[in-house]
Amino acid sequence: MEMKRIITYENKMVAICMLCFGFAMFDRFAIANLSPFMMEELNMTNTDLGLVMSVFALAWAISGYVGSLLSDITANKKLLLGLLTLLSSVCAFSTGLAINFIMLLGIRFMMGVLYGPTFPLSQAFAMAQSTPSRRGLNMGLISTTSMGIIANLIAPILLVALCLQFGWRITFFLTFIPGVIVAYLIFKVLKEPDMAKGGDEATSNKASFRESLVIFKNTNVLTSMVFSGLIMTWNVGILTFAPLYLVVVKGFDPSVMSFVLAAFGVGAVVWGIVVPSLSDRFGRKRATIIFSLLSVISPLGLLIFSSPVAIGLCAFVGWSGSGVFALYQAAIIGESVDKKYVSTAIASVQMAGEIVGCVIGVAIAGKLADSFGLQAPMIFAAVCIIMATLVAFAYYETAPAVLAKRNAFAE
Repeated sequence: MEMKRIITYENKMVAICMLCFGFAMFDRFAIANLSPFMMEELNMTNTDLGLVMSVFALAWAISGYVGSLLSDITANKKLLLGLLTLLSSVCAFSTGLAINFIMLLGIRFMMGVLYGPTFPLSQAFAMAQSTPSRRGLNMGLISTTSMGIIANLIAPILLVALCLQFGWRITFFLTFIPGVIVAYLIFKVLKEPDMAKGGDEATSNKASFRESLVIFKNTNVLTSMVFSGLIMTWNVGILTFAPLYLVVVKGFDPSVMSFVLAAFGVGAVVWGIVVPSLSDRFGRKRATIIFSLLSVISPLGLLIFSSPVAIGLCAFVGWSGSGVFALYQAAIIGESVDKKYVSTAIASVQMAGEIVGCVIGVAIAGKLADSFGLQAPMIFAAVCIIMATLVAFAYYETAPAVLAKRNAFAE
């Protein structure tokens, strides 16, 4: 009986979406984790590494919006998510075939195109198929906890260990396997989400491009677009340059570096559950402001301390901002717009964050690293997360439990 309560469709849906997005981010940041082994062979500079990440992000941003809009218009999210997961794993495999920087750039661009819609499509399932009282938690598990476990915790340790044993090319070849498994689970288990407002079958699931433009009149959507650019610069800037920084500046052995980076993963796992859960009870806006500000600890810890333990502790505590991702990217947006446009709204925020934070921001961070040293991206990240905290004050509250309390008090 207890097992039946655990193995519900909702829990299976969340688990599969976690695997889907988690391995998408695993593949995305694999190149950063393996950069100390690749850059010399491919004759790459820090600027080149930033450009590779930026090109991926640009493709991810544009395809995320286009793919999500297509899924809203056709009301066929399951097929699109499964196909893109399968095809993107082929691109991850192809990274190991790169013989020069230009070829690597092209492969990662195509990979970004295929992976772009993964996040908004996964969150659309959670938005439509979650119990309202645990919606924030489910979205946090998919967006942050999955990334923490798979991309931040497992990835650096596993990828570095495989690379030391087999080389970076074979390591990329092996990343094909999880994608095939996840695609199979999507087709086998997931059900097409009903995005009609309020679950009313008389209301069409399908959206139109012209109608979808109404999302850009929403204050929370616009706030999240600005907020996203700043927090993504903090997040991706650290994840891109921390591996090199720890090896080159701090002088850590690659294996030690991988375990220090795993602290970010532990933080993402914990905060990915804690932050959305607290936001369900105490409010999305309050949680976003508090935990964004706390995130400045992660880049400052990298700059100030030289002990792996101290840096790891700061990485854990200061990665609380990763728990905010489920709020500004999904929960707040999903509770602010018509469910019919959720995928498009989430993808719009993703696009803004990717272009501003992961294309422009990471490119700037790479240039700063070449001009002023690898400390510069960490300072840049600290400034951006402080600015993001200030922007978060523009949100209006959307958490159902908090709004219910306010209404009851008003009566």
